[in-house]
Amino acid sequence: MEIDYKIFLWIITILMVFYGYFAYIRDILKWKTKPHLFSWIIFVILDVISVLVQYNAWAWPWVWWTVATTLVAATVMILALKYWEKHIKTSDIISFILAIITVILYTQVSDPTYSMIFVLIIITLAFYPTVRKSYNKPSEETLIMYIFAWIRSFIWIFATTSISFLTIWLPVYVVLINTLFIWMVLFRKKTLKLQ
Repeated sequence: MEIDYKIFLWIITILMVFYGYFAYIRDILKWKTKPHLFSWIIFVILDVISVLVQYNAWAWPWVWWTVATTLVAATVMILALKYWEKHIKTSDIISFILAIITVILYTQVSDPTYSMIFVLIIITLAFYPTVRKSYNKPSEETLIMYIFAWIRSFIWIFATTSISFLTIWLPVYVVLINTLFIWMVLFRKKTLKLQ
């Protein structure tokens, strides 16, 4: 019996979701990592919408990947209620409000291309509070989760059955944003050690 290599890649990425988030959640419970609540609320909202869209479009087996991501992101969001970064800046609030507004606009758009553009904007706005917090406190992030997100998204690009703007831009964007984030955290850790 021949196994489709894309199913194999899908299984690998789901395992990476759980391992990356396991390390992140472990570090949250040790008070080592402090997630930014605003980012995780938006990530969970976006994940739930993605699950519903994929389910309605019968986007199997990727819907299971998104369900797995949603469950662990919701766990981080719940933990963030207790362990979160409490130094909220005005820019965090503005980013959060703009992300919520963009989520509302996203649900009203029927054109898939515009929907994808809205998703990329939402991810950027949601990620901003985490980036700002991590720039100031790089030791409060667990990079293995972001490294695995980078690898998962890279695999996702090759496991996609049809290449188009709609199928490829999200994983490409996640690779790009995680590359920049990982580099920024490592650079800041090194810079702060030198001071």
